[in-house]
Amino acid sequence: MRFGPTEISVTSAERYESVAGSRWPVSIMPAPGELLSSWLHRLAYANGIPPHYFGTLLGAPGENWSARLDRALPDRILQFLREHTGIPVEDIAALTIAPDPLAVLRLPLRASPQQSCAPRRQVTWLQFCPACLTEDETPYFRRDWRLATRVSCFRHGCRLRDRCPSCGQGLAPFSQKRLVPHQICAWCGAALCKRIRPATNGVRRLERLIDDLLRLQASGHRMAEGRSLPDLLGSACFQFSRRPMSIARLSHRDRYQLFQKLAEGRSTPFEKRRSSAIIYWKRVVQAAPAWSGLVTSFSDAVLPRPKAGPCSTTAGPHLADLVQAAARLDQQRQAL
Repeated sequence: MRFGPTEISVTSAERYESVAGSRWPVSIMPAPGELLSSWLHRLAYANGIPPHYFGTLLGAPGENWSARLDRALPDRILQFLREHTGIPVEDIAALTIAPDPLAVLRLPLRASPQQSCAPRRQVTWLQFCPACLTEDETPYFRRDWRLATRVSCFRHGCRLRDRCPSCGQGLAPFSQKRLVPHQICAWCGAALCKRIRPATNGVRRLERLIDDLLRLQASGHRMAEGRSLPDLLGSACFQFSRRPMSIARLSHRDRYQLFQKLAEGRSTPFEKRRSSAIIYWKRVVQAAPAWSGLVTSFSDAVLPRPKAGPCSTTAGPHLADLVQAAARLDQQRQAL
């Protein structure tokens, strides 16, 4: 360990395991909805190991090591983490995005973190909400932030970011060689929590409708055409940079602009070739303006209205929950 005038530089210990024993000194519980790579970065930091070296300790060396484990967590590493943290394997495995029915809608992972130093129109692997990172007692990155259909924060209403607000480069916490929290940019050392503008209401309605439809898919609903909803949303192509690109291949800036154009009814860069995916996107866009009213009227019909107190607030129900409630009511009527 070398002490400098402004920071502490830490080098990895060759025999860390012989010092720490079978259980690491600090065990970090995963946060609700946390991404595996986020938990691994926090675990490394809590035990005094910069993330760059933690991958080697886990037996997963190489670039992008933690982001790769999000998609494929080998059983030997899963058991290793259980042994050294005491956290059940089920809880650790639940942090991954594999198997992933929404894989076609996930932001892609690039082969090298250096490719994160990309133009602003190039897609990056992870987004984040600056307000969430600011409010979190211990900042962490959510699994839903890897979805290309997410462009704003459902909690704060602000836009998401996919780059450091200071240097403009993509996130690479797995490359961090200093012992600093993962909400600090690994490239320039600036905090990621800089405030950002709110998303428009039209964009948020469209985004929430898509999220509810994906929840319907997860609850067992299937499309009549035989294709899955993620496949329809993910296979549609839009004209950007003079070539057709799926939504998962667009940067956050381009995806937000796309949602804004769709919500405002402006001309959109759909590819000229008509397809079932493009037709479905247009149907979703047409339904989005009535999203709130649809959910409210449906919930009034199938769910009892709660008595709200003078200071209470209630969150709107999700479509998947409403459909399941309607199915239960129908079964009860048939049983009478």
